[in-house]
Amino acid sequence: MYLLEILEKLLLLRGASGEELPILQWIANFLEDCGFEELHWQEYDPGKWNLYARRGSSPFLFATHVDVHYAGRQPGFTIRDGFVFGAGVLDTRGQIAALLDAVQRTTSPVELAFFSEEETTGAGSWHFLSHRAFEGAIVLEPTSFSLCTALAGDVEVRFSIEGLSGHGAYPHAAQNAIALAVEIVRRCEEIVRTFAPHPLFSPPLQLMLGKIEGGESSYVIPEHCVIECALPFPPPHGVEEVKERVLALEREYPVRVTFLDTNPAFSIPPESPVVKNLARAIERVEGKRAVYAGMPSWTDATYLVMRGVPSVVFGAGDLALAHSPRECVSLAELERLREVFLSFLGSTV
Repeated sequence: MYLLEILEKLLLLRGASGEELPILQWIANFLEDCGFEELHWQEYDPGKWNLYARRGSSPFLFATHVDVHYAGRQPGFTIRDGFVFGAGVLDTRGQIAALLDAVQRTTSPVELAFFSEEETTGAGSWHFLSHRAFEGAIVLEPTSFSLCTALAGDVEVRFSIEGLSGHGAYPHAAQNAIALAVEIVRRCEEIVRTFAPHPLFSPPLQLMLGKIEGGESSYVIPEHCVIECALPFPPPHGVEEVKERVLALEREYPVRVTFLDTNPAFSIPPESPVVKNLARAIERVEGKRAVYAGMPSWTDATYLVMRGVPSVVFGAGDLALAHSPRECVSLAELERLREVFLSFLGSTV
């Protein structure tokens, strides 16, 4: 199958978080045809699956997730001016298509892991059971061909703000919960800005504000407001440091803090075998030195690193376009990505 044909098959199969089995079954059938002698299905919760596949033995693991954050969009795709548009084409069906196209073009040893529920709970990679130790892993996500060796941590928070209601024409006689929420957002932005700058994160990390709820009309001062946001941070900062600064806001504002999720930050040494091998593969294909960067968002790489597997994040396309109606990737980029994978597989012993 050609790369575009593989991608079309992947994009037409549904696969929201918790509904990944059909896409995993298609990938398993494809890999069987490519001579993979071991396909291991891991059911970590009822009806929730990871897929591990092996052809020969490799010191490195390729890993990615198969679920798609549709964000109100439907499965499908369009092709225009050499670009493929569609939900999940970047995150991560295009990455998977380039990988599958590479493995069908070579008989080199390769080991793969496909995770579920990355876009929601991260349960797939959290429960992943590796059959043996790996020297490193390449986690596929859109990185614009940058080799991401620094992984941002984050603290995801819900702020429940309590104000004092009243008539909208008399704001001085009440306490507007939405106005307080705006102040708290500014304080969280300030917390993120004060982290020591990291050379691999450019532009610097910024507050991820994703949800705000409160109020009913301009004539009623809102008594309640809820914000959900995530405070990302670079290494070497830690989760507890960030949590303490967030909790300090409870002493200044009428707010209740609930921590929804926390993830540590990591930095992978440049001398790690997976970094050196991937950098050489990139340089052979691109004809120039690899560009290093930091991954600003949580990925499955975090849980692999926590299990002692040095993991880098790498792929084609611009992450900024994912989770939006603008999500797209060029076929030329996916072909370049396939060539990087082929170079990596051909040089790995």
